[in-house]
Amino acid sequence: MISEDIILRIKEENDIVDVISDDVKLQRGGTNYKGLCPFHGEKTPSFTVSREKQIYKCFGCGEAGNVITYIMKTKNRSFPEACNYLADRVGIEIKEFRKDKDVNYEKKKRLYKLNTEAARLFYYNLRKNTNAQKYFINRGINEKTLKKFGLGFSNDSWNNLLNAMKGKGFSELDLLEAGLISKSEKGTYYDKFRNRIIFPVFDVKGNVIGFGGRVLDDSLPKYLNSPETLLFKKGTNLYGLNFAIKGKAIRERKIVIVEGYMDFLSIQQSGITNVAASLGTAFTTEQAKLLKRYVDVVILCFDSDEAGKKAAARSIEILKEIGFEIKILRIPDGKDPDEFLIKHSTEEFQLLLDNAWSLIEYRIIMEGDKYNLKTQDGKLKFLKATAKILSKASPIEQEIYVKKISHKTGISEQRFYDEINNVLRFENKNKNIRNENGKNSQNLYLEPAYLKAEKSLINLMLKKEFYYEIMEKINKEEFNVDIHISLIELLDELHENNIENKVEYIEGKTENVDVISELIRINEIDIEMVDDERKVFIENCIKEIKQHNFIERKNKLIEELKESEKNGDIDKCIKIAMEIRGIDELI
Repeated sequence: MISEDIILRIKEENDIVDVISDDVKLQRGGTNYKGLCPFHGEKTPSFTVSREKQIYKCFGCGEAGNVITYIMKTKNRSFPEACNYLADRVGIEIKEFRKDKDVNYEKKKRLYKLNTEAARLFYYNLRKNTNAQKYFINRGINEKTLKKFGLGFSNDSWNNLLNAMKGKGFSELDLLEAGLISKSEKGTYYDKFRNRIIFPVFDVKGNVIGFGGRVLDDSLPKYLNSPETLLFKKGTNLYGLNFAIKGKAIRERKIVIVEGYMDFLSIQQSGITNVAASLGTAFTTEQAKLLKRYVDVVILCFDSDEAGKKAAARSIEILKEIGFEIKILRIPDGKDPDEFLIKHSTEEFQLLLDNAWSLIEYRIIMEGDKYNLKTQDGKLKFLKATAKILSKASPIEQEIYVKKISHKTGISEQRFYDEINNVLRFENKNKNIRNENGKNSQNLYLEPAYLKAEKSLINLMLKKEFYYEIMEKINKEEFNVDIHISLIELLDELHENNIENKVEYIEGKTENVDVISELIRINEIDIEMVDDERKVFIENCIKEIKQHNFIERKNKLIEELKESEKNGDIDKCIKIAMEIRGIDELI
């Protein structure tokens, strides 16, 4: 566990305004700073940073925290990793902290070593297997690329890896935990990867965290990946990102994302190094957050089939939410990058990248693919769909794309502008209606009464004398939010040990960033009352929580009653009805 003093020092030496300014453009307004929230998309700044309190809060989505939680959330780091990042930032070298930063440190260290040894064996096996070598030769992969990315081969054997690693001092349990072997129903162990081309998967630091395997023939499954392990978490890493961030990706803040291993290898081999692959999984928010540490522009280069289009659509939404500039590359004739580079030069592929579609252009083209533009009905539907897209574009973009589409479809430019204006008028009308109803275009984070009551009670429970007073009147299990229950459990331990630095103590005890953020939000609630007022306030909060729980229970019973009536279970109906009546008397 990281000590409270260390956590306090890290926060004191990393000014929150300076840290957040690395990612968010902040403008001073009075004593605070404001900017666009990095946690949700918005056009009007609702993200506030306080230098005095060293905290941030968004009034649009409700996110709040301190400098450590900011790094945890925006850079996808664990609590120890975030502390480590901030310590490095200001030159704090703390040996105790480094040693204790991960409870699984020794186990991870051993698994990294095991994976490295396994990768070496696979690489050695490739050197001895001509069929495996022919596969790469036929795909145009040269010796330099094989070596650079540690490509290998798993022998057609049930125990080649198992025996080799046991010979190096690793146990069967080690191999199981690394996802390198499996256990049969009879209790025997066998190699997970057999007779497959092997692609070692690295983390951003260059450690081998897992493997991908591909068959040499058409047998199934075609691809086999490492299972989830202590090191390998699906959807949190990108294949080859560790190589991409060493050069062009960092300099230009731009990266190409492809689907498969071979696409990645072919592009890298061509000399274009700012590329990574999504490891065959649907693109995730965690992968997007990881990318955001290094780049601002993402060029998606997925297959042109339906599956590729769906993957691109999902990825676009995730990348937009995180705040990337997005471009889409569709290779001519439905080819993938690997196929294209076999017959074309690096310069030709670079030209495709330079002319990748903007997000607006891509969406217009996708709409064009849906309709028959040779018919009047098709043109009309395309006009309406395109106008919606262009209504969100800048005037310059509108002018560029209207000219292009008008030329292609024969629809006059004026028709497009008229339709765009119709869309804008309709949106403004709806916006005015929402404003008249008290719902502004900037949604505010609102919460129900029982939730406010739970937070208010926990705020008071930060003080030892109120903690025990409140816990005599309500059980922690009556709280509705899991994070609140976790906080109460931590507060019990905190008060038992008479801890003064409450926030730092809880930060050191939990790695759950949501628990820490909620604590900071709750700590900011201002409750100043005299004793008599406070007692009434506490009673009202407890009443609000209990009443909410009664209503929730009643609603659940009503559903059960309907089901029992449908099934003709009279006895159960009577029992449920009596319980509902009892709740009504309590509410």
